[in-house]
Amino acid sequence: MGEIDKIERTLKVGEILFKEGEAADEMYLIKSGKIKIVQKIGEDYKTLALLSDGDFFGEMALIDGSPRSATAIAETDVELITFDKAAFRKKIGEEPLIEYIITELSKRLRRADEQIKFLMIKGDEKRFIAFLITKTQDEGIKQEDGSYLISMDFNLDVIAPIVGIGIEKLKKIIENLEKSNLIKTYNDKIVITNLKNLEEYLKYVSLKEKYGE
Repeated sequence: MGEIDKIERTLKVGEILFKEGEAADEMYLIKSGKIKIVQKIGEDYKTLALLSDGDFFGEMALIDGSPRSATAIAETDVELITFDKAAFRKKIGEEPLIEYIITELSKRLRRADEQIKFLMIKGDEKRFIAFLITKTQDEGIKQEDGSYLISMDFNLDVIAPIVGIGIEKLKKIIENLEKSNLIKTYNDKIVITNLKNLEEYLKYVSLKEKYGE
């Protein structure tokens, strides 16, 4: 079995290696320097990790084909070793059990990353609305009337831990959003009546939280 193709790359301080939402073609090993991993949470950017010599990153998007879940920025001048996506996939594909384990670990890490992202947002209502907007953007199915059906099963027992809200309080938040005609619920499905209005409402909630009633 041949080695995985490796290419060295350098970055200057402040240079962006990749942005959240971009397609992924490579994973990276830091030869020297520091890389900051940041993610947009609400209106702000939060630092998720500061990586240095010997750390590797970018592997999850490479494994499951999903877009980058965060942005990577050079905190200092950096020397990287990059690993090609096709060669990497071919290599792990030679061992079906290893491929299965890595893929499952990647899925678990993505779920954990998603949960951390929402838990970092202050304010229960704001946190839940941000969750709905993200799910709509990622999984929403646009309907003829312009609304969006979120494709996931809307089970409160599953959603509550992700957003860090008790089930009873979450029910009240959902009821208020329904009364405002921002969402509709049908058994285990939820429809975002108007995504733009929901985004505007999130801004309103954020401003109310910042400046008071």
